[in-house]
Amino acid sequence: MKRIMKFKRLRFLVLVLALMVFSSTVTFAAPNENSSTAFDKKVLARIDAERALKHIENLSEGIGPRIAGTKEERQAAEYVKRELNRYGYDAEIQEFDIKNVIPKLTIDSLNNKELKSNAATGSGNTGENGVTANIINCGLGLDSSNFPEEVKGNIALIQRGAISFSDKAINAVAAGAVGVILYNNVDGILNPTLGTYVSPIPVLAISKADGDLLANEVADKEIQATIKAPLYTKSWNVIAKREPKNKNKATDKIIYVTAHYDSVPYAPGANDNASGTAMLLEFARILKAYPIDKEVRFIACGAEEIGLLGSRYYVSKLSEDELSRSFANFNMDMIATSYEACNILYADTVTGEPNLVTDYAVAAGARLGNNILSISPGSSSDHAPFGDLGIPAACFIWGDENGKLEPWYHTPDDTINTNLSLDRLQQAGEIVGSALYDALRVQTPNLKNTPVKINTNKHYDFGVTQ
Repeated sequence: MKRIMKFKRLRFLVLVLALMVFSSTVTFAAPNENSSTAFDKKVLARIDAERALKHIENLSEGIGPRIAGTKEERQAAEYVKRELNRYGYDAEIQEFDIKNVIPKLTIDSLNNKELKSNAATGSGNTGENGVTANIINCGLGLDSSNFPEEVKGNIALIQRGAISFSDKAINAVAAGAVGVILYNNVDGILNPTLGTYVSPIPVLAISKADGDLLANEVADKEIQATIKAPLYTKSWNVIAKREPKNKNKATDKIIYVTAHYDSVPYAPGANDNASGTAMLLEFARILKAYPIDKEVRFIACGAEEIGLLGSRYYVSKLSEDELSRSFANFNMDMIATSYEACNILYADTVTGEPNLVTDYAVAAGARLGNNILSISPGSSSDHAPFGDLGIPAACFIWGDENGKLEPWYHTPDDTINTNLSLDRLQQAGEIVGSALYDALRVQTPNLKNTPVKINTNKHYDFGVTQ
């Protein structure tokens, strides 16, 4: 999952919870004590965080970082497909086009030291062979006066500040540089965008500490570096479907269950988002054996981390008939963090308003004794393309009381040992799984007896329909 802006958000506790007969005390015990009394207890009893952990291990440790377009992402897609087929589905892989430049920056003159780097959005690529040249300090890269003659045919080192990243890149290209290394002016690694500019040369970003190191080194001697920035052009969704079998109650509606399986560079992605993918597989395993009254589609999305590309592609291929039959989307992203402060399960919607999915989730939480659900605006995960089309959609994700994520998010420490709680995984699985099963059924005792009344006939129009 992605961006800090997602958590600069207003949120509110669902007001209807104040009317519930359950205790107002916030509880996060897992498994839930009331699970055995729910109508869907057979489903809840089969949700197994330990089983899901095996998938997380295979994805985050067996495969590792699953960057969009790489062979590792493809391996993960094949793994998800095999598991779905093993459960009895006829899973398919949906290929789509991407443009993802994945850099590797090696400082040859410093014992081949590799520096962590990101490719700017709009960066050019080098192919597999890369480019090797000297690093030339070009200050802030403000104008031609910042670019010495020797930068031609070499790599421009430019600090952040004063003008846009795109202008810095344009100036470097005009000076004849064969690559650009941008470095931060505050702690942390850069994630720059060049806006609408598409650079003909690779534009990489590094941390302030690494940039200062290079600036100091090149002041005293020639420093040579190799930039490899190949372009990856394909990613993949994995799709499995199950149609309803009950002819008397079956409807023509479709429910989508989504989670992305890719990760960012250097991050094993145990929580982000092997956790959501693992629970998607758990739901697929369980629901294969139980009666449902609506069609369910499981979609493990690729290339989420570079712009929700997999889910955007998937919804773009839905027919007018499928769109008209779309009932809801349940999306899971980062549902297993061990960070103690992240003890609120948020349900993000594209508007921050309740919808059909959050109604089901609130009802499930009420039955299970988990009487807090925070609904907040968020459009940075794979529920957003569904929500934008007017399909009720929500992303389930753990955060703290301010909506912030764990400190290991998008880092090499997003591992099973550091950033995974089986309790959190179990609890999220029970709440979302119970809500999902209710939504897949036409009439259940849950829907009749829940203290939260769900209006399945209400028209939720939160987006731009096709």
